Amino acid sequence: MENNVTEAYLSWFTDDVEFPFFIQYGEHGQDLYAHCHRDFNELVIVTEGSAVHVVNNEEYMIEKGDVFVVGNDTVHGYKNPENFRICNIMYRHSEMFSALPDIMTGAGYQALFVLEPHITKEQSFRSRLRLKHENYKAVKLLLDDMIQEYQSGEECRKTMLVSRFAQLAVTLSRLYSFDGEDSGQDVVNIAKAVSYMENHFTEDISAGQLAKLSHYSERHFMRIFRKAYNASPLEYIIGLRINHACMLLKSTGMSISETAEKCGFDDVNYFSRLFKKRMGITPSGYRKEY
Repeated sequence: MENNVTEAYLSWFTDDVEFPFFIQYGEHGQDLYAHCHRDFNELVIVTEGSAVHVVNNEEYMIEKGDVFVVGNDTVHGYKNPENFRICNIMYRHSEMFSALPDIMTGAGYQALFVLEPHITKEQSFRSRLRLKHENYKAVKLLLDDMIQEYQSGEECRKTMLVSRFAQLAVTLSRLYSFDGEDSGQDVVNIAKAVSYMENHFTEDISAGQLAKLSHYSERHFMRIFRKAYNASPLEYIIGLRINHACMLLKSTGMSISETAEKCGFDDVNYFSRLFKKRMGITPSGYRKEY
C-alpha cells in the first residue's frame, strides 16, 4: 500500500454488520485525498458537475452521467471539483450479488461490476458507461427511491433495498457500452466471453473457442481471465456446473447420474469427486467444519 493513503472500511459508513450496504448523495467542494477501500466496493454515479478522478496516480475527467465501480485495494481520489456531486453506494460484492445468479449471465454486469474494478487496479482505464440524458433521469429516480428507503427505517427496508440495488445493477449492466474506441477492450472482450460461459456452461466449451469470442490469442485470453477471476476458464466452468448441480439436487428428484449429465459432466465418478470436494465431504462421509 502506498504511503499516505487512507484505508477506508465499510464500518466507517454503517454499523449494521448484518447488512453490507450504504448509500448517500455526496458533494465535494474540495479535493478528496487518496484512499482505498479495504473491505468493500463502491459504485459511483456522477449526478452533477465534473472533477478529475485520480486512480493509482493516473488522471481522467469525469462528469455528470459517468458511472464506475471502484474495487477494494484500488487507490483513488478526486481533484479540481467543479460543482461536483455524486451518489456513492458502498457494498460487499459477494454478499450483495450471491443471491442474484441471473445477473451474472450479462456481459454488462461482468464488465462493469467485475472486470472494470479489477483492471483499474492493474492499469489506467476509463469507464465506458456514461448515461445518456433519458437514461440518467430513470437512474436518478431509482437512486432517489433507494436513498429514501435507506433513511426511512421502515420494516423490511433491507429486502426492499436489495431488490432496488438489483434493479439498479441490471439497469446499468444493460446500458453498458460495447461500442466505440479501443480503450477498455480487455473489459469488453473478456466480458463477452464470460457471458457466453455463464449462458452455455453445460456445453463443451474450449479455451480456444472462448479466446476466439474475445478476439484474443488463447494465451492472452487465459492470462487476462486468470488475473481477473483467479481461476482458469475450465475451473470457472466447473464451478458453474457444480453450483447448478447443487440447485438441481436440492430442488428436483434427479439421480446423481441424471444431474451429472444435465450439468455437462460425462463421467459420473468425476462429478461425484468434484461435488464432494466442493461440499467439503471427506472420504469417511463427514462434512468438514470451517
